[in-house]
Amino acid sequence: MAKASIAVAAFSASEREDAMAEVRQLITDLRDAAQDGRQLARRYADVLQNVVDEYCTEFEKRAEAALARLEAAA
Repeated sequence: MAKASIAVAAFSASEREDAMAEVRQLITDLRDAAQDGRQLARRYADVLQNVVDEYCTEFEKRAEAALARLEAAA
């Protein structure tokens, strides 16, 4: 703990300011990356939902046609 205090004290004010600016930029970059990731996930979720909806609609049509053929044959 004492070594850490000495190491921090050894930094000049401008070095501490530079380090704080770098940390703030890192936080901003991480926040932006997280936002981009959420947007991408939403977009892919929408695409997947559309594909599932289309598949289910097509499957339902085919199932109804097959059932109608079975009922007609009976």
